[in-house]
Amino acid sequence: MKDLIEKIVRNFTEFYQSLDSGKKISLISVSAFIVIGLLAVVLWASKTRYKALYNDLNKEDSRKVQIFLKENGISVQTSSDEKSVSVPEDMVEVVRLKMMTSGFTFSGTVGYEVFDKQSFGTTSFVQKVNKQRALEGELVKTIKHLRGVKRSRVHLNIPESSPFVSEKKPPTASVVLELNRGTSLTEMEIKGVASLVASSVEGMRPEAVVILDHRGKKLSDNIGDAVTANTANKLALQSKLNRKYESQIEEILSKVVGAGKVIAKVSVDMDFTESVSTQTSYDDETKAVLSEVKNIQKLQGSRPSPQGIPGARANLPGETPQPGIPETRNDVNKELATRNYNVPTKVTKSKNPTGRVSKISAAVMLDGKRIPTVVDGKTVMKYEPWADADIASFKAVVASALGITDNRGDMITIKNMEFHQEDLSSVEALMREKENRELIKNFIKYTVVGLAISLFFFIVVRPFIQWVTDNTVETVEDFLPKTLEELEKVQANQKLPGLEDALPQIEEKLNPEKIEGNMLREKIVSLVEGNPSKAAQILHEMIHTNESDKQIA
Repeated sequence: MKDLIEKIVRNFTEFYQSLDSGKKISLISVSAFIVIGLLAVVLWASKTRYKALYNDLNKEDSRKVQIFLKENGISVQTSSDEKSVSVPEDMVEVVRLKMMTSGFTFSGTVGYEVFDKQSFGTTSFVQKVNKQRALEGELVKTIKHLRGVKRSRVHLNIPESSPFVSEKKPPTASVVLELNRGTSLTEMEIKGVASLVASSVEGMRPEAVVILDHRGKKLSDNIGDAVTANTANKLALQSKLNRKYESQIEEILSKVVGAGKVIAKVSVDMDFTESVSTQTSYDDETKAVLSEVKNIQKLQGSRPSPQGIPGARANLPGETPQPGIPETRNDVNKELATRNYNVPTKVTKSKNPTGRVSKISAAVMLDGKRIPTVVDGKTVMKYEPWADADIASFKAVVASALGITDNRGDMITIKNMEFHQEDLSSVEALMREKENRELIKNFIKYTVVGLAISLFFFIVVRPFIQWVTDNTVETVEDFLPKTLEELEKVQANQKLPGLEDALPQIEEKLNPEKIEGNMLREKIVSLVEGNPSKAAQILHEMIHTNESDKQIA
């Protein structure tokens, strides 16, 4: 390994020394550019990436967060307006957890943490103020968790308690909501916020909570009158029922005539009159005597008829009647009976609903059919209205779905009308033209980039490489000298680094006969190695030829 490294270093050194000054400067410049590019890539890959810890902070909260992070030795980056604070992306969750556990609070959102540090001798007034601050802060924290709410403020007005009922005042509250861009709260969500605040304060009603947005627009209704609130609820119920019936009609008919070809409007008249009725019935067949009282009187008596001188004395009782005067008799037989019966009774109390439907009126418009028709060799869509039988069928279906009754005076009207068709061809043409322009723009952009890279390679990089290595040749044979004079010149100048071992060494004084004999010897050796059997046969013949010559001699 060491020899390989030394050989590489030696070859590069010899190659560098063989270059002229201009090529040396170019080689150094290209090498520096490559090294700088690699270092930039490495630094970019190893650069710390930051992620937003909190966004949309006010200046006070932003400074508090920066101070907390610097005190804990955490690197921090802020935006130009200081509303966003960023930390390394692998520490976002850790930093948030650390801030929560350390009791970090933002401005205006101090909750029950205000009671964590209490000084000795705190007055009752300070305790009441701290309690109200804590309650407001907890409400702010809770409201911020709602969908679409970016920031909120809550102000509570809790009157002092009084022992006199007439002097008691209900608590009130004001809420300011800052919503995310493009977000709006529904009516039910606004009522939910009001109910949340009202339920957190004893004695507060949802009507006493005023809700505004960050632009000062009032979001809550705050209907304080009970009669007005009841009327508003009734109208809301009626409007909800109208929308329900309209959606039912459109859902049923759109399956037949097609989506977007049905328009339904329903008006429901409701009777909110409350009526209570009581009905009592008796069973005469099954009865029993509960009690009976009887009073019987029998009297028998007589007295003489009036006699004597008229006057009071003659009519006094006890007087002896005169003979011959008839008596007056008074017999009484009186019987009084009172009999009470226990008769089974049935009492029925009924109360009619306050939201009774008194009348339904529905109006429905249908678009006709579009039938392809060939006109002058072109296919066009021709409008064709629905038949009367189809309209009657649609009316029957809608009447059955809504519960239409003639006794109640309900009305339903279905009309077939041609809907206005929006010409979207021009819009589609503009969209296609825009897409084509974007496609052509991207194609030209990437083509220019590719062409620039190719031109840079073929015009700059490739000629530069050829210019740096123009002293090199394609094959090794071009390196080697072809004549003895070239071989002597190469050995004298030493301009073939690393190829000295590949060249034959020649002596300073050349002997032509010796060189010729060496060349013949090498040729003979090569011939013998190429065909050893033929070489052996030649030697055998040469030996026998020499022996025969000796014998002849």
